[in-house]
Amino acid sequence: QAKLESLELFVRVIAHDLTGPLTGMNLTLQAMRQMAKSTALHKLIDSVERDLTSATDLLEELKSLNRRETYRLRQLDLVAELKAIITQMKSLTNLPISIDFPETKDKLAVAGDVSRLRRVWQNIIYNVMDASEMRKNPERALLTVIAKKTGRYARVQFFFFFWGIPTAKLTRLFEPFYTTKGGKNRGLGLFIARKIVSEHGGKIRVASKKPYTRVTVDLPLAP
Repeated sequence: QAKLESLELFVRVIAHDLTGPLTGMNLTLQAMRQMAKSTALHKLIDSVERDLTSATDLLEELKSLNRRETYRLRQLDLVAELKAIITQMKSLTNLPISIDFPETKDKLAVAGDVSRLRRVWQNIIYNVMDASEMRKNPERALLTVIAKKTGRYARVQFFFFFWGIPTAKLTRLFEPFYTTKGGKNRGLGLFIARKIVSEHGGKIRVASKKPYTRVTVDLPLAP
């Protein structure tokens, strides 16, 4: 607990100090783009802008570690939200995604913050897209998303078929900055997902047995 509090304090200080310079750099880049006339200069600006976007995304992830962030809760149709996210993600990947949602007139309603819960679904799916097995053999991979009511909870399950996760790694998946993917992966996705789900009064867990990995998210149903 003490380590987590120290991490959150560090993040708040860093996030505060970086927000100003990054915003200023973005405004300067936009001004340069308007003034630039040559194609070569536009390409250089594009390159800098991509790096700036990456830095800004990291800053937003770090801000998500702050337990004092404000949530804007409202009643959501969870199935409709998942369909929208999956449609968006399909445009970014060749990963086949199938869905199994309840065919009912009643909404699978939860009280949640739209943007925060979208980050949960995105982070989970991004973890599949980043997996080395997925990159090497995308034609063999498959993601199935299931949503259903179970007791007082709405349950969303992500089944990743084609690989499993060793037990030794499985126990560390939710640790901050722990990653099995290397490269530019920062190891914050599942840590942030668990934090957001927990602050919505829910639970997230992972089970894995080759040839699949299952991520289960339970969120309280709205009254």
